[in-house]
Amino acid sequence: MLVIGGGSGIGFGVARSAAEEDAKVVIASRDAKKIAEAAQTIGASSAFIDVRDENTVARFFQDNGAFDHIAFTAGDWDGFAPGALANLDLVKAAARMTTRFWGAVAVAKHGAAKLPPDGSYTITNGMLAHDR
Repeated sequence: MLVIGGGSGIGFGVARSAAEEDAKVVIASRDAKKIAEAAQTIGASSAFIDVRDENTVARFFQDNGAFDHIAFTAGDWDGFAPGALANLDLVKAAARMTTRFWGAVAVAKHGAAKLPPDGSYTITNGMLAHDR
């Protein structure tokens, strides 16, 4: 199983649960130190992938074996302060789509060939919080 963005939060929970079921788990992210530490705590492997760069995504899948399942939980909250929808800065919000939307698309595009017919690709996504 490949978990992209599994260094913390939902992704780490998915990776940990899969590892507890004796799955071979690879946690991948652009934060190599964070994922190496997370992977070590659950007996998984770690790998670098920057989903903001399609060439990096393509290279990752060319260089790595097949995966039965891929979970995409990557996100980038840095600098994004949730609040009232009326105050949402659309330029900053749109910048988050590079990882959360286009990154997920790049992984689907290049990872599909690495999934068996009965494999799965799960995407978790969300970035909007509001008061009213």
